[in-house]
Amino acid sequence: MIQSVNIQELLPHRPPFIMVDRLTAYQEDFASTEMVISEDNIFCRNGFFSEAGMIENMAQTCAARLGYKSLVNNMPVKLGIIGAVKDFNVFFLPVPGNLLVTEIQIEHEVFNAILLSAEIRCNGKKVATSHMKLFLTDIDSQPHEDKQ
Repeated sequence: MIQSVNIQELLPHRPPFIMVDRLTAYQEDFASTEMVISEDNIFCRNGFFSEAGMIENMAQTCAARLGYKSLVNNMPVKLGIIGAVKDFNVFFLPVPGNLLVTEIQIEHEVFNAILLSAEIRCNGKKVATSHMKLFLTDIDSQPHEDKQ
């Protein structure tokens, strides 16, 4: 069971670029997150959450996993970058107010490279799937001043 933690402690991202609300599950090779799409989300266009937002949501699910892993090991959260997106399939575009449940499965993790598969679901239906390659940098996430 994961500890309840503010998502901003896990992610190097800051509003308005946070695309996950909470980490719901963590294992060494798996993570899941939830996010309710807000009307003012920067990736909402014409009443729909865009494909770019979905890719970022998948990547931030991985970032939340890495952030949680760093937090429990008393290590700094590092910045990561998307290296590649492959086999990205979108089945429908969700709308503001929808709850997205995103799961990632780590397929390979070697040094700073992470290969993963991702799936977003909404109301029990598959929204999008993808394979991604992410790279973890050795750059520490900037501490934010509002931390108490």
